[in-house]
Amino acid sequence: MNSKRSVCVLICVFCFCCALGTFSVQELTVTQKELKDCEKQKKLCVMSSTDCRYMGLDGAPRVPRTPENFLNTSCHYLIHEDSLTCRWIQTTDVRSETNSSFIFSRVKDLLHCPAILNIYSTFNLTIKSKSVISQKEQFSVVYPLIIKDIIQAPRPLIRSVNATDSSINVTWTSGKIPLNINKCKIRYKRLNTESWTETADFPASVESQFVIEGLQAFSEFCLSVSCFHGFGRWSDWSHETRVKTTESLPSAALSLSYYVDSDKMSGIRWLVLLWKALDVTDARGLIREYEVSYMPIRQPSLKKTINTTQLKAVVPVRSEEYEVSVCAYNSAGRSPYRRYTLDTSRPHDVPAVKSLWVYSDGSSLRVRWEHQFTAVNISEFAIEWSSTTDREHRRWERVNGSTFTVRLSGIEAQQMYIISVFPVCEPLCGPPTNISADLQHGALWDLVGFGLLSVSSSSVVLRWSWQEAKPDVSVLQYRLVLTGPNETRTLAVFPDKQQHSFLHLHPNTKYSVQIHGETKDENFTKASLDINTLLLDYDEVMRFAIPAVLLLLIFGIFSVLSRTVCREYFFPIIANPRYSLIGRWLLNPHLQGSGKICVLKLDGLFLMDQQMEKSIIQVERRVSVGSDHEDEVPLKISATAEGTAQWKPSSDYGESALTPSSLTEYVDLPLLPDSSGYVQTGQIPGERSSD
Repeated sequence: MNSKRSVCVLICVFCFCCALGTFSVQELTVTQKELKDCEKQKKLCVMSSTDCRYMGLDGAPRVPRTPENFLNTSCHYLIHEDSLTCRWIQTTDVRSETNSSFIFSRVKDLLHCPAILNIYSTFNLTIKSKSVISQKEQFSVVYPLIIKDIIQAPRPLIRSVNATDSSINVTWTSGKIPLNINKCKIRYKRLNTESWTETADFPASVESQFVIEGLQAFSEFCLSVSCFHGFGRWSDWSHETRVKTTESLPSAALSLSYYVDSDKMSGIRWLVLLWKALDVTDARGLIREYEVSYMPIRQPSLKKTINTTQLKAVVPVRSEEYEVSVCAYNSAGRSPYRRYTLDTSRPHDVPAVKSLWVYSDGSSLRVRWEHQFTAVNISEFAIEWSSTTDREHRRWERVNGSTFTVRLSGIEAQQMYIISVFPVCEPLCGPPTNISADLQHGALWDLVGFGLLSVSSSSVVLRWSWQEAKPDVSVLQYRLVLTGPNETRTLAVFPDKQQHSFLHLHPNTKYSVQIHGETKDENFTKASLDINTLLLDYDEVMRFAIPAVLLLLIFGIFSVLSRTVCREYFFPIIANPRYSLIGRWLLNPHLQGSGKICVLKLDGLFLMDQQMEKSIIQVERRVSVGSDHEDEVPLKISATAEGTAQWKPSSDYGESALTPSSLTEYVDLPLLPDSSGYVQTGQIPGERSSD
């Protein structure tokens, strides 16, 4: 409580001094040998003879006091040194070096000034301060002192410390003095921490020891000792001593994650194991190595064990169940095993991170990424990085699952690094996403081959590619920007993305697309492209054209079928004699018959052999003109050399008087035998009619 109150007082004094002006902490120690008498002033003792003039014969000061320039003054007396030490805070308008001195005064005369510093003495103290530059002198108020009340025990001296894995044994001395040490206390803290832990007061002597227990193994501590006579003041803390507790068995098992990787070409499966380094409080020592064991459950004889100093192990496995165990070793022994039973044939749904990018951040590399939200809850991200020239020396960093950026320190300027990010969801983890980078250029990837993949009336598909290269500057990120008449769209692109589609665009509109690179100082245009969307899409045209063609085809088929059906059943075709040559001849009103029926006699026609040749009979009709009436023209049949029979009119009428009225018609008939003849009025020549 006293220490807290002192801290609060110091803070308040510090704030007050800052408001007044400059300040400095002053300390002055005086011993008996340094005190001098004032010859005519028996009630004064000074450190310098010139200070005698500032006091009257009665010991009262002759100069004005400035107590506001002497703040928080405290004094203590050391018996073993016969010395008086005072500390105060000096304030002044101008910071300058000062010299200080003490002026002692007492109501009674002083016979010998050095004797004033003893355990039973009482006196008044005035502090004088003089500026070296301006020679301005300032005097404090008079402080009444009782030596017995300000006696301070001597500062202890630590002789030795001995540590175990959970305790420290401290031995110290307080010097040989007439007054014995009554009690002491020890304060300690872990290295690189702020708060101290104080032990309770415990009995002690001039030479003592104490054991601090309940400490963490393999931890470095700072400690100091303070002692007390039983009256007066506690001694100053001894000089700090560092000590480290020894190692003990690791107290916790490793945090293990895994995933199965397979080579589609060779069919080989690899089990990738990741584990997190133990915390110092759990490691309890320096971890020397890790032991990894994996065994097929159905074949225990194939169990294998490997030792590694890395936080990752990759082992070949087959598609079956395995039992895996991992533990850590320090000089005291091994940690508890972390065991998993896993099936290497089952896929694991932990996706890799996306949009991985690296850029330089002073003397460090800043890594950032994105991760899609899935049913799997990502608890951590594990970041592995190593230089290409020293792949065995790999460093790791772990960040919370809600963090998507990390700063990697300790990066060398002329080295190229391979950085991998693993999503972790215990006991599973996802495959790594890798990127190369250096301190000068950041990510060693450059965007190339920017172009148009396809365009329609309402969308544009762009494509590009990435290649490993050293850009001119460290690019924070690349952005794809589409600019139209009434809109602008922006999208960040990273090496895992090689094309993008802008949808819901206006047809027959001009758009400008650019790739911008962003740096800390300025932005630059990497590539640009002007695009016009189409008025109509091929799909839209086909959407209307195909139904129209199908409709026309169906209508045509329906027309043809309906026409055929109507003609067949409802409107049959009636023969029109006008479309036939013979019909037109028969319908000619100028042609009249003789009233006789002529029948062609075909003797043996139906008894002819089947091998009889066929002939073509040509029937010709000729009509006489130039007379008042038309006569019937007899027809004659004539046969050509090939067996063609021609029917010709009788020569009695004369050919000049006949003109053909139409084309010749041919009738395919068999050859007529020589016995054929005409039958008139139903009578065959050579036979007598019954009339």
